[in-house]
Amino acid sequence: MNGTIRRHAVTAAVTGVAVVITATWLVNRDVRPTVFEGWAWPNAAGNTIWLTEAPDGRSEGDGFILAGARWTGPDHVRHDGAFGPTCVGTDTTSSTHVEIGVVDVEADGASWRHAVWLRCL
Repeated sequence: MNGTIRRHAVTAAVTGVAVVITATWLVNRDVRPTVFEGWAWPNAAGNTIWLTEAPDGRSEGDGFILAGARWTGPDHVRHDGAFGPTCVGTDTTSSTHVEIGVVDVEADGASWRHAVWLRCL
């Protein structure tokens, strides 16, 4: 019985060390967003955009989720992401010149590009 207790204690210690190392690695990862500049075309809710290279929207682009992204308006005032970037608006026929920081997210078998910050230029 004594050998079984030691084996379980060693297994628990090794598992604990592995958890601490993994947690430290995850917390200390240096995740830097990819920065894009372009013209943001919002959806009607203002929580996603289609980013194009030209203000007329005729060039190809990519879609980004804005929910929760911190943002700075043209007045250089910073805002948290609680209410979305109002400087982009909700007019689907109008674009806004922006710079955006994006991270790639993978969770539960799905992946997407999520904006972590946006600056209206």
